[in-house]
Amino acid sequence: MTGRRWIILAVLFAARAATGFQFQSVGSAADLLMRDLGLDYSEIGMLLGVYLLPGVIVSFPAGLLGQRFDEKKLGLAGLALMVISNVALSFCNGLAMALAARTLGGVGATIVIVVATKMTTDWFAGREIVLAMSILQMSWPFGAMLALPVQAFIAQSLGWPAVMGSAAFFSALALLAFLTVSAPEQEKPAQLAAAGGARLPAAVLLPVTIAGVIWGAMNLACILFFTYAPLSLVAQGLSPTAAASLTSLAIWFTILAIPSGGYLVDRLGAPIAAIVVCALVASAALALSVAGMHPAMSCLVFGVAVGPMSGAILSLPSKVLASQQRAVGFGVFYTCFYILMAAGPLAAGRLQDVWGTPSAALIAGAALLAAMVPLLLVFVALTNPRRLAEIHRDAELRAVS
Repeated sequence: MTGRRWIILAVLFAARAATGFQFQSVGSAADLLMRDLGLDYSEIGMLLGVYLLPGVIVSFPAGLLGQRFDEKKLGLAGLALMVISNVALSFCNGLAMALAARTLGGVGATIVIVVATKMTTDWFAGREIVLAMSILQMSWPFGAMLALPVQAFIAQSLGWPAVMGSAAFFSALALLAFLTVSAPEQEKPAQLAAAGGARLPAAVLLPVTIAGVIWGAMNLACILFFTYAPLSLVAQGLSPTAAASLTSLAIWFTILAIPSGGYLVDRLGAPIAAIVVCALVASAALALSVAGMHPAMSCLVFGVAVGPMSGAILSLPSKVLASQQRAVGFGVFYTCFYILMAAGPLAAGRLQDVWGTPSAALIAGAALLAAMVPLLLVFVALTNPRRLAEIHRDAELRAVS
């Protein structure tokens, strides 16, 4: 059982990495798509954004379906949609068909992400869950980074339809591997018994919603940093190459800090404290960078500080959700995340237009990180173990009856 859960995690890692690989396919073939399909940069941006947009609408229904049906079949369905999406993209001849295919892929990716997170929680709840979630979180950037050189070579050698075909192939491999996954034996009876219970008690719904907002706030702060830090550094006197290189180095620090930080947090057994400390350090680092105080060091500190938070935040729902509530609970969690990810960049861009400086978005990122601390304190206050135990016991009794 102990060894099997790590094998399951490897398969879930591959499935989630396929979503990052597929997302990058349009970016890798952007020049060729613009040449052959007559697209402009804004339309390429639409193809990138439409992949994430379904998460706002699909996450919660995916959670409901995961509670009522076999989550393995749901994950396979999501991967199948991803395969169909990129096969269709390889044959598209215009923007409308490309948008439809990317939307279909985004639906599939959302389902895969919700299912993978829920299944990881099932296998690791109460034992090394922060490390497991950290490893799972690494999968999306791993898939995207793997796509950059592989898809660039394919694009130059075989053309953009082959790039889309490579994403379909990766998703198909993940689908085949996903055939081997299963739920822990002790979870199966609970899932069957809970097939009729789709509602979360308010005492569970509120902390899960807060956890989703915290997760969205952290990721949005990271996106604002990666997008606007180079502009801010150039405004402070760095060359564009140096600014881009420094931001890229900070990203690599984050990638390394996610699994290593997750391991350390698991060993210390203090995920709440880790989130508070890392959020405050990352917020201060952004503020110092904007103020021009050691901007290079501040960027690198930011990169290190945000890494350990990933697994710790993803583990928060496991503190609240009983096994029969996890599917719909993670649907709520990711709905909050996708709403912030959809609305946040637009709001930050408008704030930057009003202020007339690239620092505005970074200040917004620092504020988001700082706001995570009071939100986390509210989460802790709402997760009284005795009260939650009573709620979960009542839910199980209702499900059985």
